[in-house]
Amino acid sequence: MAKRSAHSSVQQFSRSRSDCMIRRMAIICMLFTLCAAAFPVQATSEDSWQLDWEVDLGEGYISTKPVIANETVFVRSSGFWTGDERPQVFAFSLEGEQRWNRTSATTVQHDMSPLILITNGTGPCGSWPELLVVGWADGTVEALNPENGTLVWNQSSYVQGWGITGALAVDGDHLVVPTRNGLMRICLSDGTIDFDVELDLGWRNGVLVTDGGFYIGDEAGTLWHVNREGNASSFASLEGSIRHPPLLTNAGILVHVQHPTSSAIYAINLSNETPILLHESGPSPAIPSMKGDYVVTGDSSFLSTFECQQHCTLRSQYSTTTNGELVWVEMNRIWYSVNLPTGHWSMASLNQTGAITNSTKFSTPHDGYGTAAPAFDEQRMVMGNDAGILMMFTLGQESLLDSEPVISEPYDWTPAFGAFILICFLFVGAYSTSLQRIDWAWKIVVLTMLISMLLLMPDLSSSWSQTVSEQTASEKSDQWNNTWPEAWAGTQIVVIEIDGEQETVGGLLGHETALDLTLAAAQEASWEVEVESTELGTFVVSINGEEGSGWEYFLDGERAGQSSDLQPVSESTVLEWRLVRR
Repeated sequence: MAKRSAHSSVQQFSRSRSDCMIRRMAIICMLFTLCAAAFPVQATSEDSWQLDWEVDLGEGYISTKPVIANETVFVRSSGFWTGDERPQVFAFSLEGEQRWNRTSATTVQHDMSPLILITNGTGPCGSWPELLVVGWADGTVEALNPENGTLVWNQSSYVQGWGITGALAVDGDHLVVPTRNGLMRICLSDGTIDFDVELDLGWRNGVLVTDGGFYIGDEAGTLWHVNREGNASSFASLEGSIRHPPLLTNAGILVHVQHPTSSAIYAINLSNETPILLHESGPSPAIPSMKGDYVVTGDSSFLSTFECQQHCTLRSQYSTTTNGELVWVEMNRIWYSVNLPTGHWSMASLNQTGAITNSTKFSTPHDGYGTAAPAFDEQRMVMGNDAGILMMFTLGQESLLDSEPVISEPYDWTPAFGAFILICFLFVGAYSTSLQRIDWAWKIVVLTMLISMLLLMPDLSSSWSQTVSEQTASEKSDQWNNTWPEAWAGTQIVVIEIDGEQETVGGLLGHETALDLTLAAAQEASWEVEVESTELGTFVVSINGEEGSGWEYFLDGERAGQSSDLQPVSESTVLEWRLVRR
């Protein structure tokens, strides 16, 4: 009896000690999870930007992006003024001390041609030092010494109400100037005019430089082409006003045309000069900007992104009001000003397909109307608004290792929440084991492993598919059909099969995912493709109204293993869609 009592006491002591250890481990795990969730590791946060100094430039707007170079900040004022105040160009040290300023006593309103800093060089028309070039609304082009603001040379252009308001462009050893009524090309060494072409009246209409010449829009919606001999021709006629430098994309020349109460984005084919309407949007367009295959546009309704490869495709829209400059930081971040009485700056983040995932607000002590984009170097950000306030921000010491000055995206709590749930399951399993409920413990462990595998499966599948795609990217597809045009060899091909009947589109290039390739082929062949987005990815629901029991796709004869928006494709793949009927 004594032995049994002693044995029972030892068992109870052992179980009590085991329960105590389990409780302690559970508490430690939960505290660790909560700490990880409460103190997430993030990139540079908004708090990392510290206001270093600010300067009031007086009457007038800051409507163009400052320039940071040579340990100096260059900025210009523009717009309306009172009394003897006139627009100026300023140079400040990185500490905010004014080094020089230059006033144009004869200029008029709308001084909004961006400053352009040109490095020294030599060309057929001569040699030139480093120049800070200013286009004034009185029609004057001035080349200044950036060290002290003294005049190197100047040149005059036509004025009707105002003169130069658009962005200048460098063309080798020449400067190309969008004048009030045309386009002028001058030598960088001394300002000598190469040619001065009369077109039609323009405003804020910058110039696009290409190997074949120059493109510029006007207030009547005409897109002009001027060859290198100075001969002009109408390239495209669009209703409205073109108030920005045209963009050269893989799909043609992109312009955002302004209408009285709306706007429209077009891509003009270079070979047949046919304008294609991409999208209709809100009024008062911003100045579109391009990075790689992606174009961002803005207006009083939306910030929009397009992917332009063989065709331009609208990727996403974000509701906002932005009417000025847009600037890229890295490949996936865009800074823009929100042009409202309570306006501010914002940064939009893009995913790998060019879609806007979120927009983060950046406030300053002087929020309000603004159209000028911020300027960046490795550790600084300079911005100015319509109130004429110039502000310099620097990164905190803890963020100086960041290669690009960006603010953080909102923290995603999903991983921390998932880890907390898994730890809770493991705690319950451990507690069940302490109660000798082995069957329940095993069930909980298996359930935990299943949940973990489901969470990891998309990343594992994507990595595996990417590896396979990279290994086979250079191989010629075994699915080649000898009836296809030889010009399709080495390109991306899409086949649609319905009840044994096939339609094929080939000669496609540059598409990175199966979905992108499918939508490009659909646009080429006028197919109607309906897709549905789920938590597991985006799936094709119907093609040309055919749904059946679903659609499945094959890459080079092999059935794909994930959703089409996640599936990488090679440069010479054959993508085949088959309708399933059961």
